[in-house]
Amino acid sequence: MTISRAWTDNGRTYLAVRPARKEINPRFDTWEITPGTGPFTTVPMADDGRVLLAVPVRDEVAGKSRAEPVAHSPARLVTLIGRLDPTLSGGIGYDLVFDGTGRVTGLTSLYRP
Repeated sequence: MTISRAWTDNGRTYLAVRPARKEINPRFDTWEITPGTGPFTTVPMADDGRVLLAVPVRDEVAGKSRAEPVAHSPARLVTLIGRLDPTLSGGIGYDLVFDGTGRVTGLTSLYRP
């Protein structure tokens, strides 16, 4: 998936998502993301949704590799996605896990150097 924006409304975090294709880049051991086309769909995050972010979405963290996912709150996710350069954000992929009601219960950003 790719995410065009994230926001909070009435205490709930929402994401505008669109399918994307991911393939391993064996040369660099990273993901190559091919964004999908068409409209973005709004999905809510579960109140207890888990957010794991790698660089370039998250900041550098001492003692952690850039590729290592680090836990963040949904509120911090909104801030971090909001400050991404739009020319970069379209190529960042995310793995999402949904519950039976369509809420995102898990989000992991895919490392991209």
